[in-house]
Amino acid sequence: MLLSIRSSGTAPSHLPARRRGARGADAVTPRTRLGLAVLSALLVFAVPARADEIEPEPETAPLAETEPEPAPPAEPELEPEPEAEPVEVSEDEYFREPGWIPSIETGFETFDYNVDTTVVNSINPPAWQGAQSEAERQLMVRIGGELMGPEFENLPGRPRFFVKGGAHFQMFSSDRIFRDGDAFVDVQPGRAVLTYEGGGAGARNLPGDFEGQGSEISARFQDPSWYAGLGVAFSVPINTNLMLYIKPSVQYSVEKIDLPSGLTTVDEPVPMVDPDPCGANAGAPCIREFFIHNSRTTASTTDHSVGAGLEVAMVPFRLARPIRVSLYAEARFLWLVSDDTTEFADSAGVAAYSVVRDDFNIRGGGGLRFSWVGFD
Repeated sequence: MLLSIRSSGTAPSHLPARRRGARGADAVTPRTRLGLAVLSALLVFAVPARADEIEPEPETAPLAETEPEPAPPAEPELEPEPEAEPVEVSEDEYFREPGWIPSIETGFETFDYNVDTTVVNSINPPAWQGAQSEAERQLMVRIGGELMGPEFENLPGRPRFFVKGGAHFQMFSSDRIFRDGDAFVDVQPGRAVLTYEGGGAGARNLPGDFEGQGSEISARFQDPSWYAGLGVAFSVPINTNLMLYIKPSVQYSVEKIDLPSGLTTVDEPVPMVDPDPCGANAGAPCIREFFIHNSRTTASTTDHSVGAGLEVAMVPFRLARPIRVSLYAEARFLWLVSDDTTEFADSAGVAAYSVVRDDFNIRGGGGLRFSWVGFD
C-alpha cells in the first residue's frame, strides 16, 4: 500500500528513489565481476590439467576427403617377338668333327706263332732229337697313339688320313715250340758209376733209364715290340648319337724273339752186352760208367713284317666331351719280310737246332681309344 501511494505522488518525491536504485546497482556490479574473474581463473587452470591427463586422439581425415595416391604410369605393352623358325642343320654339318683328333689307345692283340722246329743230337742219335710243328697262341698288350688329320668334306665318307704307332708287351714269359722228354727238370743224371753184386739180368741199367733227359726249344718275345701304321678313316653315321669309323691301313711291325734251347742226354762209352756180364759173375763187382751231356744255348731273331689291316671303331658322337671314349676291333694280315729261318748250335757241339717261321700271319685284337675332341 505504501508503494502504491508513493508512486502516485509528485515528481520530486520520485527522483530520489531512482538514485537509490542506481546506487544499489553499482554496489552489485563489483561483486559480480569478482565472481566472474574467479570462475575464469578456475577454468583456465582446470582445462590444461584435463588435457594433459587425456590426450585427444589425432583426428584422421575422413576417407572421403583423402586424396588417392597417383597410380604408377602403365608400362607400354610389348608386342610378342615372332618365334624364330628352326634352323635346319644338314647331316654333313651335324656330324662334322674337329680338324685334328689326337688319341691314345690301349688294348690287346692275339695271334698264333707258327713254326717248324728241328733238333739234332750229335752225341747218341737218335735219342731226344726230331722235328715238330707248333702253333703257340700269343697274347700281347698294346699301348699306342693315333693322330687323325682334317677330313675331306667333299668326298664320300668324309675320309681323313691318320698315323698311328705303339708298343706290344707279351703276357707270358715263354712258350715251348719243341719238346721231347724233360730236358729242364730239377733231377739231373750226372756222371754215374754203378756197382752190381750178383743182381743178374734184373740189375741192368740202360742210359735211357736216367731221369732228366730230353730236348726243348722255347720262344720268348722281348718287350717291347713296336709297330707303326698309316691309313684312311671313313665315317659312317648310324644315328644322331653313334657313328662308325671304317679304317683300312698298312702297318710295319718289328718283333725281337729269343730262342732258348737245350738238350740233355746220357751215354755209356763201353756199352753193356747181353747177356749181362754182371749177372754171369755172381758175387763179383760189376763196374759201368755213364756220362751226361748238356747243351744249353740261346739264339735271337728280329722279325720284320708288313701287312694290311682293317679296323672298325664305334664312336659315341657328341658325348663325353672333351675326351671321347670309343671301342674298336681290328684284323691284320702280316707278311714276314726278314729271314724266316734261324739255325744255331751249342759251343760244345752236343746238339744243333733249327726254327723256321711261317711267312704269313693273321692277327686280331681290340680295345679302347681315348680321343681329344674339344668342348664344342
